[in-house]
Amino acid sequence: MVDKSKYLDVFIEEARENLQGVNNVLLELEEKGFSEESMKVAYRVVHTIKGTAAVIGIEPISELAHVMEDLFGILVEKKKTPEKKLLNLLFRGADTIEKMIGQLEKDGTTDIKVEGLIAEMKEFEDLSAKNAVAEKENGSECQGTSLILDTEQKKQVNDAIGAGKQVYEVAVTYEKKLKFKEGRAFQLVRRLAQMGTIITSRPTAAEVKEEDDGITILLATQENTEEIGKAAKDVIGMEEVDIELLMGFKEDDTGPAESQETCDASRTKEGTSSAEKSITTGNTIRVKSKLLDQLLDLVGEIMINNIRINQIATDLKHRELKQTLQNNSRLMTEMQDIVLRTRMVPVDFIFKRFPRMVRDLSEESKKDVEFTMKGNDIEIDRSLLDEIGDSLVHLLRNAVDHGIEPAEQRKANGKPAKGTLILSAFREQSSIVITVEDDGRGMDPAKIAKKAVQKGLVTQEEVERLDEKKILSFVFLPGFSTAEKVSDISGRGVGLDVVKTKIEGLGGFVKMDTKVGKGTKFTLKLPPSMSIIRAMLVEVNNEKYAIPLENVRETVRVNMDQVIEVAHQGVFRLRNEVLPVLNIHSEFGGLVIEHKDMPAIIVEKNENSAVLVVSRLIGQQEIVVKNLGRDLRSAGFFSGATILGDGKVAMILDVGAFI
Repeated sequence: MVDKSKYLDVFIEEARENLQGVNNVLLELEEKGFSEESMKVAYRVVHTIKGTAAVIGIEPISELAHVMEDLFGILVEKKKTPEKKLLNLLFRGADTIEKMIGQLEKDGTTDIKVEGLIAEMKEFEDLSAKNAVAEKENGSECQGTSLILDTEQKKQVNDAIGAGKQVYEVAVTYEKKLKFKEGRAFQLVRRLAQMGTIITSRPTAAEVKEEDDGITILLATQENTEEIGKAAKDVIGMEEVDIELLMGFKEDDTGPAESQETCDASRTKEGTSSAEKSITTGNTIRVKSKLLDQLLDLVGEIMINNIRINQIATDLKHRELKQTLQNNSRLMTEMQDIVLRTRMVPVDFIFKRFPRMVRDLSEESKKDVEFTMKGNDIEIDRSLLDEIGDSLVHLLRNAVDHGIEPAEQRKANGKPAKGTLILSAFREQSSIVITVEDDGRGMDPAKIAKKAVQKGLVTQEEVERLDEKKILSFVFLPGFSTAEKVSDISGRGVGLDVVKTKIEGLGGFVKMDTKVGKGTKFTLKLPPSMSIIRAMLVEVNNEKYAIPLENVRETVRVNMDQVIEVAHQGVFRLRNEVLPVLNIHSEFGGLVIEHKDMPAIIVEKNENSAVLVVSRLIGQQEIVVKNLGRDLRSAGFFSGATILGDGKVAMILDVGAFI
C-alpha cells in the first residue's frame, strides 16, 4: 500500500503554483478575451490538481477541479470567453481550492464543502450528461490521465505494475509545420516500444493525421522518465514531451473506483514529472526554507567562532596559524555567500498574488484600475519577502480604496477614467527598493494638519511652524486616518504605522511622496539580508557598539569647541550642512570627552542625518545579527546584538531612535 501522506507537502506546494497559473489565465481572459493557448494551460493545470489530489485522497479538491477542468475543456472546444458570472465562479473555484490547501497545510485535512459551488458550475453546461456519454462510449477515464481506458487496458496497467514496472502517459507535441507526421509518429511508437510495452495510444499510429498536434502513448516500462524523455526527443520533429506516472486501479471493471489511485505526479516539460524532478532529477531541488534558516544560523555561529579564533591568533602572534586562518576566512566568506544566495528568491514569488487581489478590490470598490508590476525578477532574501507581504497588501489596498478616485471624479478632474497603480522592485547598491505608486487624489497636508489638531497630537500654533514634510509624517502614527468613513477595504492611513514599524524592524525605512491631485508614492528600502550584515564597530567609553553600514554616511573628526547649542540641541556645521549632535551620553552612562578633537560618524536614516560622537572608531566588520529579548527591544535604541571576536556582546544601534 502506498503511503500517500508523504506526497502531501509536494502537492500543497505545487497546487499553489498551479492555482497561480489559473488566476493568471482568468485575469488574462477578463482583460484580453479568449486565448486558446492560455485556456489550454488552465485546462492542464486543473487537470494536474485533480489527478494529484485524487492520488493522495483529497476528494473535495479533486471533484471541484474535475468540474473546472470540464468547463475549461468546453470553453476551449467552443473557443469562447467565459461570461462574467462564469468567470467569477471559476475565480471562486480557485479561491476555494486555495482555502482547502491552507487547511490541509495546517490540519492535514479539510472540511470545506464544495457541493454547492460544483452545482452552480454545472448549471452552465450539462456536464454530467456529457461525461456519462463519454464513459459509455469509450470506457472509463483514469483521473490524472487524458486517455480513455477500457477494462482490459486497466487490467494491463495493474498487471504491469504488479510485475514491477512503471506505467507512464507520454504526451508528445509535434514541432510546428512538421511534415510526414504519420511516419514520425510510427518512429516514435517503435522507439518507445523498444523500452517496454505500449498499452494504447491516442491516436493510434494508423490514425495519425497531418492536422494533429501530437500523440499520447501509455507505456509500461522499467526505464525512468529521463530516459523516456530523451528517447522521445531523439525522434525528429518532437518538440515537447510531458510524462505522467500512473499508480494503478482497484479491481473494478465498471469504471473508475471511488478510491481509485491515479497519476502520482503532475506534468512537467522535458520528460520528467514535477514531483520526481523536485526530488530526484534535474538541476534544482526543493528545500524547506526552515532548513535554509537553520543552515544560515550555523554559518553565523561558525563565523563568530572564526572571528574569535582570529583574535586569539593575533594575541598569540602565531604567524602560521594566522595564515591558515586567512584562508579559512576566505572559504567562510564563500560559504556565507552561497548560503545567502540559496535563500534568494524573485520578488515575483509574492508579487504574483497581487494582480488577483487588486482585481477583486477594484470590483468591490467599483473602480477601474490598471495594475502594473515591474522588476519581478529582482531577487530578495526569502525571510525578508515573507515579512513584507502584509505591508504591501496594506499599501495596495489603501491605494485602490482611498487613493484612486471613482471614474466620474477622475473625469471631472481631467484624468483618464482608469486609475493607474504600479508596483516596482529594483536594486539600489546592495539594498532592495520596492515602490507602490498611484495616480490618485494624493494627500492634502492641510487636511492632515486639521486632523492632527483634532486628535490633539499638536496645537494649531505648532502646526503653523511645521513644514509640509513633518505634517505628512503624521499619517504614520497609530490609528491616524484622514478618511471620513473607513470602508471594509481600508482608509488611507490605516495600517501605515504597521508598515513603518515592520519595515524599520527589518532594518529598512519607508519614504512617502505625495502631491494633491497627482498621486502618492511609497518607497520601501530593505537590506539585502536580515542575518549577516556589514557594520561599523565603535567604542563609546569602554563599551563597543555596532552601526549597520547602510546607516553610515562618512566618518569625521569633530572639534567639540565648534559644537553649539540651539534650542537645547547641540549642532555641528559640516561643510554647508548643519547637523544635530546625538546626545547618546544621556542614555549610555556619560560620554567622556577626552580631547577637543573627537572621532564621529555621520549617520542617516529615513532621510535624516546626525553626528554621532564616539570615543573610538574600531573599523568595519561583517557581523551576525542576533535577536533581542522583549525588554531590550522595548528600550527602542537597539535593533539587535552581535558577538565579537573576544566573545563579548555588542549591541547594534538603531540610529533612527536617536535622530
